[in-house]
Amino acid sequence: MTDIWRGTTALVTGASRGIGAAFAEELSARGANLVLVARTASLLEEVAARTKTVQVTILPADLADPAAPAAIVRELEARGLVVDHLINNAGVGPQGRFQDLDPMAHLPTIDVNVRATTELAARLLPGMLSRRKGGILNIASTAAWQGLQWMPVYSGSKAYIVAWSEAVWVSLRGSAVRCCCCSPGPVNTPFFDANHFTGPLPRWLMQSPAVVARRALRAYERDACHVLPFLPFRLLAWSTRFVPRSVAARLGGWYGAPER
Repeated sequence: MTDIWRGTTALVTGASRGIGAAFAEELSARGANLVLVARTASLLEEVAARTKTVQVTILPADLADPAAPAAIVRELEARGLVVDHLINNAGVGPQGRFQDLDPMAHLPTIDVNVRATTELAARLLPGMLSRRKGGILNIASTAAWQGLQWMPVYSGSKAYIVAWSEAVWVSLRGSAVRCCCCSPGPVNTPFFDANHFTGPLPRWLMQSPAVVARRALRAYERDACHVLPFLPFRLLAWSTRFVPRSVAARLGGWYGAPER
């Protein structure tokens, strides 16, 4: 397979820990330069220290701020950095039924998972197309495949990512630019703690961030439209296509439920 990474620059959001940090390490091993984006500079510096001999740029930013994507692109331009690959990994999602949460608790999920992801892609994709190189790798979730009552806006936001990614993938055929979507099941990351979950899934049912990152990158390298990297949750996701949506929603009613 042609080496699509060496000497290129990949921007990774949510790069301070979990899957984002794993992407940074995997991409550095492939010879890509890195732009790492997350809220906390000190955590990004720790990730940068673990990468190999590549150029690493740290851009602290809070993607829940609607102004952040444009500010990131301006900073890239000011530093003369050209992004070849965009890894839209950052994601948030509080635990709780929609009607039980404060209205303002839902908006950061939309801002990070939908708005920032879309805007960064929209701002960076034209350059990729003009150079006929690179692409976008979006991280969705198996939560996208059914409405989850304990993660309602999160599952809705990830459903958007899946459908939007598929549409972009089709539109890019013949352009030499990629768009791939990865929908992992639960992953052993700080996501559950950061979003104040109680009663998360047992650790033995979770994948490692490194495995998810490697499988997502392999799918991107072969220009796949979509990948579900974890077999048990791949089967669960596929099964939702064979039952009424009301049944799928009920079957997913347990996922993310708080401790009682």
